[in-house]
Amino acid sequence: MGGWLWVRMPGSGRGAGDSVATWCGCGGGGTDRVVGGRARLAVLAGAGMPGADELRAQALEVARGWSPPGAPRSWRLTAALFEAIAAHDSLLDRLAILPADRLPALLGSAAIAFLVRRDRPVPLAGYFPEPGAAQPRFDEGFFPAFGTFCTARLDDIAELCQDRRYQMNEVARCTQIALGIAAASAGSAGPVALVDLGTGAGLGLQLDRYRYRIGTGTYGPAEASLTLACEVRGPVAPPPASLPPVITRVGVDLDPVDLADTAARAWLQACAPPEASALSRLAAAVDIARRHPTTIIAGDIIDVLPRVLAGIPPQQDIIVADAYTAVFLPEQRRAELAALLAEAGQRRPVTWLSLDPLVPLGPAGRDSVQGLPLPPELIRDYQHRGVFAVLGARTFDRASDRSRLLARAHPSGQWIEWLNPRPFASPDRPAR
Repeated sequence: MGGWLWVRMPGSGRGAGDSVATWCGCGGGGTDRVVGGRARLAVLAGAGMPGADELRAQALEVARGWSPPGAPRSWRLTAALFEAIAAHDSLLDRLAILPADRLPALLGSAAIAFLVRRDRPVPLAGYFPEPGAAQPRFDEGFFPAFGTFCTARLDDIAELCQDRRYQMNEVARCTQIALGIAAASAGSAGPVALVDLGTGAGLGLQLDRYRYRIGTGTYGPAEASLTLACEVRGPVAPPPASLPPVITRVGVDLDPVDLADTAARAWLQACAPPEASALSRLAAAVDIARRHPTTIIAGDIIDVLPRVLAGIPPQQDIIVADAYTAVFLPEQRRAELAALLAEAGQRRPVTWLSLDPLVPLGPAGRDSVQGLPLPPELIRDYQHRGVFAVLGARTFDRASDRSRLLARAHPSGQWIEWLNPRPFASPDRPAR
């Protein structure tokens, strides 16, 4: 069901035919720097201009990623949208003038969805779902309707793409983060502070206000207006998703999404896949976030995080959640992140909870962003059977640095496979 995409980027990887990994659930405001939110590909992809043929290949790979064999029929429109982009030469020529780090194929899809929802062209608008409504029936009439619309609106699409960046918040990942928090805080009922890196619209800061269906268990407030479902795979059951009291909430993002701004909310919706459940999930999470505003600080996470951590009351243990953020940091910046968390951990426990793919990005990924030892069979599965996220917890508590590999997880929150959560030694210090 949507989620991970292999997108070829010019000049990246080991050769021209290699792929850089990205996905449609990046979240966070876009930027050409590898900091803050999750859609950060400048260092990986370079800032060159992709050609039309390169964009065509990207769009077709996106289509396959969103709607692989066996995907629910509701995802057919998302795949068809990118197939249609790939077939429209004039549109590709206009998108090809954008730098590669702007993710032109994805950005073009968002611009088209934005205009379709705003202007309601007939018959094209009838294919696009609205939050809370059923997925409209898809048929082959979509393609000529799309072609007519794009040919007539090329200038408008190009103008939107010049002024915007692709950004998307996938709230379904909160299920996996919630399980990580439950595991990391087991045995401690004290209040915690939640710091969300690359927070985007701040939807991850509301995770204790969502209800969760995880395998056969149900957790969270019964009155919650959003329920997130996650399949459990493998023989090991995850812990109950019972969360400690979250007293302090702070998000950090280079370019936060202002949910009070109608235009910002409309663009966020345009960046979501045109699939009914995804749109409904996003709308419900946005409504919750607007009713419970939190502190979101704009800035580079490495620069801002020390003062954020210093400002949290000393009686609160800290959980720093990183969902698809550290994977876009260069190795040196990841080391700086670990070092500043270790420094903060000299005064009280600080847990870095990471939900990230392996590095380097792409099918050659072999290392955890946290430096956790990984079983060889997990690395083999990652490289040969398709990319997934790894959920890990690394706790800094004075002189102690304890780390655990918790789970492998679907990139858009659809399933989790819990692993043996025995302690591992960190690369630099023995486990306590």
